Amino acid sequence: MTEISQRPAVGIASPEAAAPPYDADDVRRLFDRMATSYDRMNIVLSLGFATLWRRQLLRLVGATGSPRRVLDLMSGRGETWTEIERRLPQAEITAVDFSAQMTAHAESRSRARFGGRVRLRQEDALNGTAERASFDVVVSAYGLKTFDAPQLERLAAEVARVLRPGGSFAFIDVTEPACRALRIAYLAYLRWIVPLAAVLLLSDPTEYRMLHRYLASFGDGSRAVEAFRSQPGLHVEVRRHFFGCATSISGRRS
Repeated sequence: MTEISQRPAVGIASPEAAAPPYDADDVRRLFDRMATSYDRMNIVLSLGFATLWRRQLLRLVGATGSPRRVLDLMSGRGETWTEIERRLPQAEITAVDFSAQMTAHAESRSRARFGGRVRLRQEDALNGTAERASFDVVVSAYGLKTFDAPQLERLAAEVARVLRPGGSFAFIDVTEPACRALRIAYLAYLRWIVPLAAVLLLSDPTEYRMLHRYLASFGDGSRAVEAFRSQPGLHVEVRRHFFGCATSISGRRS
């Protein structure tokens, strides 16, 4: 198990960047606006790491030939489904996202690429309607950074609630690396280069500037780690990816 230090976030972020709004309606509107370009921009602006880290995320879930009920939280446009099916070929996927626009794009992806097999729910991951102990696997990519500490605790509690005994979970998100030089370069890239690229590709950098602010507040992911470890029924492992530029939180329910 890789331990995460409890250091405060350090970098080049402005004071404004340290306190982004965590209001659910604000976040929903943010992702509604980004829905058209989100998966394409993620691949381009992450230099391909977004796809690699999704693949590594699913490697944290035990492969099996038998059917598994999988819950994809904060599922966006369904970018993780290909990796879910590659790892768990007979998976029954339920995808949850509270953005109407993201869900609309996800519906199109489900019909075009998955034969309409994915069950879609437009709802808040913190107030889900899934029954207790109804899923074998819970996964999520890049949604943790938009939650504050109390919301992360609610999320971890929801994961513990919906997982069956012995079920597994895996989350991954971008984080600030521990190395100061790499952290400064990484945050500079997210703060300046990503919005500039958004101007060139989309004409509006506002949404992608907000993502930098959420990352600056999320820091090394310690709050998320603490939230999952606070759940007595969850056994938690933490891994850093690419020198800490991303962090995964995974494990199983006892």
